[in-house]
Amino acid sequence: MATDEWKHCADWLVRCNILPEEHRATQANASAFDLAQALRDGVLICHLLNNLSPGSVDLKDFSQRPQLSQFLCLKNIRTFLQTCQTHFGLSPSDLFDPLDLFEVKDFRKVLNTLSKLSKTPIARRKCSGFPPEQTTPHRPSRRYTDEDEDIYGNLPDLALRHDLDDNEEIYDHVYQEDDDEIYEDLCRRRHRRESSVSELPPPVTKRDFCIKELHDTEKNYVEALRMIQTHFIKPLRDVIPPADRDVIFAHIEKLLEIHKKFQLELQEACVMGNKKIGEVFVKYKKSLLLYGNYCSDMPKAQEKLEDVLKRSENIRTQIEACEKKANEGKFKLRDLLHVPMQRVLKYHLLLRELIKQSGKTAEDKDSLQEGLEAMMDLSLYVNEVKRDNETLQLISEIQASIGDLQMYLPKTPANTTLKDYGRLQKDGELKVKNHTDNRVRIRYIFLFDKVMLMCKARMVDRLFSGESYSFKEAIILAVYKVHDQQPANRETQRRGEKWTSSFIMAKKDGSNAFTFFAKTEDTRAKWIDAIKLALENASPPQGINYVMHTFDKPTECSVCHKLLRGVFFQGYKCTDPGSDIAVHKECIGKPPNTGSRVPPIPARVIGQVRALCNYSGTPSPGAGRPALSFQKDDVIKLLNNDAQWWKGLLNGDEGWFPSQLVQEENNPRIRRKPSYLDVKMKNGTPSIVSPPRPHSPANNVPYVNVDSDGMSSQLNVYKWFVGPMDRDTANRRLGNMPNGTFLIRVSENPGRRGELSLSIRYDNQVRHIRVEKNAEGLFYLADTKFFSSLPELVEFYQDNSLADSFPGVDTVLKFPFKSQAGGGANARILGYAEAVYDYAATATSQLSLCRGDKVAILSKTGSDKGWWKGEHCVTGKNGYFPLAYVRELDDD
Repeated sequence: MATDEWKHCADWLVRCNILPEEHRATQANASAFDLAQALRDGVLICHLLNNLSPGSVDLKDFSQRPQLSQFLCLKNIRTFLQTCQTHFGLSPSDLFDPLDLFEVKDFRKVLNTLSKLSKTPIARRKCSGFPPEQTTPHRPSRRYTDEDEDIYGNLPDLALRHDLDDNEEIYDHVYQEDDDEIYEDLCRRRHRRESSVSELPPPVTKRDFCIKELHDTEKNYVEALRMIQTHFIKPLRDVIPPADRDVIFAHIEKLLEIHKKFQLELQEACVMGNKKIGEVFVKYKKSLLLYGNYCSDMPKAQEKLEDVLKRSENIRTQIEACEKKANEGKFKLRDLLHVPMQRVLKYHLLLRELIKQSGKTAEDKDSLQEGLEAMMDLSLYVNEVKRDNETLQLISEIQASIGDLQMYLPKTPANTTLKDYGRLQKDGELKVKNHTDNRVRIRYIFLFDKVMLMCKARMVDRLFSGESYSFKEAIILAVYKVHDQQPANRETQRRGEKWTSSFIMAKKDGSNAFTFFAKTEDTRAKWIDAIKLALENASPPQGINYVMHTFDKPTECSVCHKLLRGVFFQGYKCTDPGSDIAVHKECIGKPPNTGSRVPPIPARVIGQVRALCNYSGTPSPGAGRPALSFQKDDVIKLLNNDAQWWKGLLNGDEGWFPSQLVQEENNPRIRRKPSYLDVKMKNGTPSIVSPPRPHSPANNVPYVNVDSDGMSSQLNVYKWFVGPMDRDTANRRLGNMPNGTFLIRVSENPGRRGELSLSIRYDNQVRHIRVEKNAEGLFYLADTKFFSSLPELVEFYQDNSLADSFPGVDTVLKFPFKSQAGGGANARILGYAEAVYDYAATATSQLSLCRGDKVAILSKTGSDKGWWKGEHCVTGKNGYFPLAYVRELDDD
């Protein structure tokens, strides 16, 4: 059966250590498209070849982070196909076409290629292939059934409707790289082996263990640098030509000198306490900026090392002798050169754990926090340097693929290249109508911050050369504006017609325009978002006197004093005469931050509302919350709209009021939630009429059967309400959830059937608490706090510990159950973070943040790279954000 084909393939990829065992393609309810989505960008299949035959694909020949670029994804797929033919011996007839995978045009052909690959002698040495060998006599090829067509026939349509997956966490499963093993061996395992000779006293508390690890791993790192100097640089001084040696070992000896001094001061702080640990990191931040250069030069060092190894047998022999003497041949020189990058990205993680284990009352808490901020800033800077170098390589490849581009860039300096137009924001195929002749043509679009290139794709060779592009036209974005058009009508969308979703780019002087047609509404929306972001990057609306600028050395922002990120167009420069102001995008127009500490987070205004009547505190908000008094037509700044009681700011006073007494001031960000209070006006004064009691005690019926009055359907909009569920089911469903995950259910247990219960996972156990209701219809957990609705009760205990009423459960309600259970493992909320600085996104995969915004953390996989993935709690958008700009609320 066709079902077996892709499931056998998924199983094989798990056995090859490419897919994690818990990946959604391996689940009981998985579909073939789940597997296709994981493979479409070509990253995993390239890693598959290296797992089957190490070194068969050079890492520099494919993009490990294609960032959803069609150009890069197709390059990856072609690299895979070429290697299958040249290294694994597959014939051209065994290979699928690149678009068979990227657009999932023929996933059966993809599976056939992977099956052929799995049966090659090289692959069999790793694990047995798929499908399993037949134990019965071979049968003739069968005709595909309707069931097969149902499984594979709709995949192209699904690919159109679903963008490429962000496979960050799958990649992390594959990247159990040698780098980590080398770092662990040189710094951490040696730290454990040599712990008996540490200069520090034996650790007692968790804080002591953190300090010991920080100290000992730094000492061992210095020894690792000294090993490279002693066993490689010095012995090879007369073996490798000076020019090549300077490239291969660039910055190593300088880093050794820095870290010898750094390690001594860190040891003094750890042992003697004369200097605080955080102060050492702040002091050395500037010196450690050398890691930016080390990161930039690493690809050249690796390339040069490979070159000299191939060029000279004598050099190869000498280097292998050095490797054997240094570490008994356990690690290659090229692997050892990655250790400095591993180390510099660990500092903020070590400091974060030290702060966590030190507690809020630690004497050096502020110093440690300043050290953490310095190292997070450094980590983000180094990672953005690495990413920018990858971006520059991508831009270079795009420029090389457009053979005649240089002929069509008039009125620009002779040395202008594509990188002078900013970063690539999006690429892909659109239909384009030029309004000068009204002809519609298919064009491949490359969108940069400052320019949109329209090209014609030309297939040279489907495997080895791929596509090249002929330049046709360019739109300089600064002189154009984008016009949204009405979406395709519902009937057109229902029929699935392509190329019907359009938008217009019109020249500001009205002299010309282009209409662009996308295959789907979702694709059209993504292009519009990318164009608007590119326009905002190149011409920030908050400062017309600021321009994107490339700084030739590490530069701090004049406002927030954090490093400008990357190696080109790192920030913005003020064009005012005599000004030397350099800022991040989010810092344009702001006054300089004169404090060294993180400023207090102000109340986050999410919109404005206008009062419909007077309100002076009656009815009362309850739960000990202050009322906000106002007069009719007062304009109130809205701070919270999570339930029927809203929080606002008026004339410097903060307080709560019924949401029915105001109307929104045309702000789409304000979303009114279902209300459980009926606010009536009597003689111009608001009063609350409680919802009718669903049952009377006299009727001898459970006091709250939510289904009986329709309240259950209203509560279903909340991620914490699950409807009818018995205790055992709640135990099972919450059993694998993070501590703090909670739900409210309608009990099905005998004796309490129809009544409400709160179930929460706390201290790795599931606790159950009755939700009571008194004669006045108020809800409560303990008879000291009463609430007029369930949402109000939940909201209160999301901010206040249950321990006030239940001493054995010292936690707030953290994670609503549905937010943890829905969308697979990758959608689980790991915690919440609050922005302590503004951040302006520069790519559509990122989240923009304002200080005080809350983000649900969905993934911490990129912690060592300085980024987390999350969902903005107001806009609902998913994306990446720099962890240096937030503080995790759980840490507070």
